[in-house]
Amino acid sequence: MDQDEIREELLRSARRWARTAIDAYLEEPADQDFAVHHMAVAVEHVAKACLVSIALTLLANPKPSVDDLLVLGGREDKVATGRAGLRTVGGAEAVTRLAHLGQDKVPAQLGALREARNGVTHMGWGRPSDECRDLLVAGVTYIDSLLPNVAKEPEWFWENHHDLCKDLVEKTTDELKLRYAAKIRRAKATFATKTASLSASEKTAVVASLSAAPLPSRWLLHVPAQCPACDSPAFISGRDKSGDYGDIWFFPRFFGCRVCELTLTGPELDLADMRASSLRTEEEVDDDWEPDFDSM
Repeated sequence: MDQDEIREELLRSARRWARTAIDAYLEEPADQDFAVHHMAVAVEHVAKACLVSIALTLLANPKPSVDDLLVLGGREDKVATGRAGLRTVGGAEAVTRLAHLGQDKVPAQLGALREARNGVTHMGWGRPSDECRDLLVAGVTYIDSLLPNVAKEPEWFWENHHDLCKDLVEKTTDELKLRYAAKIRRAKATFATKTASLSASEKTAVVASLSAAPLPSRWLLHVPAQCPACDSPAFISGRDKSGDYGDIWFFPRFFGCRVCELTLTGPELDLADMRASSLRTEEEVDDDWEPDFDSM
């Protein structure tokens, strides 16, 4: 077994689990069990990658078999099952070993994250939804503290979730704003992927074609709008209501952009500054109005 190869393999695996954890958290409704389970797996794999970067033998189970020792000692050829049968240290022990080696930045909730993972894995027991963010923050914080040990940056590890992870850790960002910002970032990424290979004229044609009609919704009234993610023409759907003075007001209920696939509802519309507005198109005329000659 090549030490560098195993370390990079563990890091690649950790990135996949971590990204899947964040994606599960952002689902509507959020999949809390998958989020905490996958984040705990990501933590374990990063911790093991750190152990491997020091010495491959640090992966050994507390009571290793002869086959385990042979594989970790570089004699995989002597073992019938090869690395497939290797038993390694568990997540909790990996964290303990790193702490023994000087990695002492262990968030208080990291143990609870691991327990939540075990509960989901073995018994299908999750944690209350209001605990999910704190558990994910523990995972994000610990992983970020380990990355310098394997010469990696958080931007590399989290990729398009990097800003979201910073928002997760920041207690000042409430849940609604966090999810709204994540939606905007995801829509921008979708738009970039759709148009990456297009010329300027092709991009214009595609945007015009996709944005010609509103996304289906149960609201029959549609008002043109600009997408807050990709700036393409789009539509807000909603209802109208008569005002107290004979005017008609439009109340947004749903926004959808066909180009970047962004959808917004409820309080998200307020964050996008899509608020109730008058549908009056003609300027109201005051019959008693007279010009002010003194100001001319």
